[in-house]
Amino acid sequence: MNRVTIVEKSTTLHIGKEPVVVVPLKLWRQFEDYLEDQEALASPKFLRKVRKGRKDAASGKLIHPFR
Repeated sequence: MNRVTIVEKSTTLHIGKEPVVVVPLKLWRQFEDYLEDQEALASPKFLRKVRKGRKDAASGKLIHPFR
């Protein structure tokens, strides 16, 4: 689990009028991976390809992953 440091007298950072949250780069990259996975799983085309690939694999057909 990640450690969180509580800072006394912390301030709110803003860029323009928007508040900003600062997180470690490693954690941000994990967030990006999760968001990318969620976008892919929400895509009907992607889900059709997954279903077809699973069906083809179950029937023993040759699978071409990059077509």
